[in-house]
Amino acid sequence: MGERIISLILIIRRLPIFRIFQRTLGMLMPIAIIGSYFKLLRDAVFSPDSFIYNILNFDETMPDKIWYAGSFICNGFVRVTFGLFGLYAAYFAARYTARLYHKDSTLAGMTAVMVIMFCAYANNVGNKLGNKSMFSSSVLQINALLLALLIGYAVGEIFHWLGKNRQPVEFEHVHRVRARAWNALLPASVSIIAGMILGIIIYELQIKILSSSTFKELVIQIQSSNNLLEIIPLAFVVMLLSWIGIGYPLTSLSTATALTSGVATVNLSYALKHGGSWNVQYKFLGSSLVYPYGAMGGASVVLALIVIILLSHQNKETENIAKANLLPVAFNSTWGFMIGMPIILNPVLFLPIVLIPVINIIIASIAIFLHIITPCVYPVLKGTPGILISFFGSNGNWSNLVFSICLFILDILMLIPISLLGKRIERKLKAYEYEKGQESA
Repeated sequence: MGERIISLILIIRRLPIFRIFQRTLGMLMPIAIIGSYFKLLRDAVFSPDSFIYNILNFDETMPDKIWYAGSFICNGFVRVTFGLFGLYAAYFAARYTARLYHKDSTLAGMTAVMVIMFCAYANNVGNKLGNKSMFSSSVLQINALLLALLIGYAVGEIFHWLGKNRQPVEFEHVHRVRARAWNALLPASVSIIAGMILGIIIYELQIKILSSSTFKELVIQIQSSNNLLEIIPLAFVVMLLSWIGIGYPLTSLSTATALTSGVATVNLSYALKHGGSWNVQYKFLGSSLVYPYGAMGGASVVLALIVIILLSHQNKETENIAKANLLPVAFNSTWGFMIGMPIILNPVLFLPIVLIPVINIIIASIAIFLHIITPCVYPVLKGTPGILISFFGSNGNWSNLVFSICLFILDILMLIPISLLGKRIERKLKAYEYEKGQESA
C-alpha cells in the first residue's frame, strides 16, 4: 500500500503542470518571505489591536512618528508583495511553461501579465470598484494564487501549441528581436482573446464565483454553527481550499469575525456575567473550535512541520527555509513557508493539511465535553501566536494552554510519518532526474 502511494505521488510530481507550479513557487519564495515579515510587523506590532503593540504598551512608549512610519512601510510592502502576488505568479508560470517547450518565455510571461490584469479590471468593475486601481483587485492577491497559476500555465500552453521554437542566444540584433516579436504575435493574440473571454465571465458571474461574500458566508457558517457534523466538513473544505492556493476562508477565520455572530455574543455575554465560560450555552461553537484549536491561528500544521525540519536536519536548503520562516509562522504569518517549502499543491502534504485540523477539532470537542478545557469566547488580539490563542480566548485558563501545547505535540507526532514519506519521495525523484540527465547526455 505504501509503495502504491509513493508511485502515485511520483507520477503526480512528474507531471509538467506540477513541475511548472513548483518552479514558480520556488522562484517566488523570497517575495513571499519578505511579505510574511512585513505582515507580521503590520498585524502584531503596528496595529492598535495587535498582540505585541498591547503587550509592550506601544500606545504610550512608541513615538507617533515611528508608529505612522512603520505602519506606512508595512502596509506598503504587504500591498506590493501579497497584494500583487498573482501578477508575479502568472508571469513566472507562463515563462516556465513556455521555456519547458522551448518557446519564447519572456513574451509568454508578459502576455500572462496582460491577461491577469484585464481579469483584475473585470473583477473590480463587476464589484462596482471601477474607479479604484485594478492593483487592489482580489484577483491579484496571494489568496487567489491558484487562479494566477492557472492563467500563467494556460498562456504558456497557448505559446506551446501556437508559438515557434526559440533557442536563447547571448546577443540579439534588433532584426532578430523584431522577428521574435512577430513570431509571438499569434499566440499572444490568442491568449489575449482567451483572457477577454475569462474577464467577461468574471464580470458576469463574479457574484457567484469570485465575490469575497461567497467565502464570507462559508466562514460565518463555520463560526456560528454549534453542530460538529456541520463544522467538521466545512473546516475540511477551508483547509482544502488553503492547500490548493485559495486562502480567503482561512484568512477570514479570525476572532473578529467570530464575534459578529449572535450566538458568539450570547456566549461572551454569559462569560462576562458569570466570570467564566465553562457553562456557556453554545459550547461547540465553530469560533471556539476551528480558529483556536483546528488551525491554531492558521499555523498549526505549518509550525509543526517547521519544528520537525529543524529537529531532523533533513537538508541544508529545507532547514534554511524553515529557519527563515520560523518567526512569522509563530505569529500566524504562514505564506512564506507555504510557498517556499512548498506546501501549496504538494501531494505529500495534502492529507495532513486537511485532516490534522479536523482531528484537532474533534479532540478539542471531546475535551470541552469532558470539562477538561473551557470554550474560547473572549476576543483575541491580532497576531497572537497560535498556541496562545486558546489561552487568551478563555481569559487566561491554564488548562487550555496546556491542552494546546499537547495538541501541538500530537500534530508533530502525526506529521513525522509524512515527513519520512516525503524524504523517500525526494530521493526517488532525484534518482529519476539523474537518470533522465544521463540519458539526455
